[in-house]
Amino acid sequence: MEKDMKQLAIDALIYKYESEKKDAEYVLTNYLRNPIAIGEHPGLLEEMDKALDRYATAEDKLVSLKKIALNDGVE
Repeated sequence: MEKDMKQLAIDALIYKYESEKKDAEYVLTNYLRNPIAIGEHPGLLEEMDKALDRYATAEDKLVSLKKIALNDGVE
C-alpha cells in the first residue's frame, strides 16, 4: 500500500529532525570525549552551545510534529 503525501511529508520531517539531533549529539560527544578536539578549538564553549541549541531545536520540532500529526492538526 502506498503512503499518501501527508504521511511521506511527516516521515521526511521526522527523519530530518532525528538526523539533526544525531549530528548535534555527535559533535557534543566528540568535544566531551576527545581531548584533541578540545585542545584545537579555541571557541569550544560556543560550538558546544550551538550544537546543544541544534539538538534542542530539533527535539522540540520533533515533539511538536508528532503531537500535531497524532491529533491530525487539531490542538
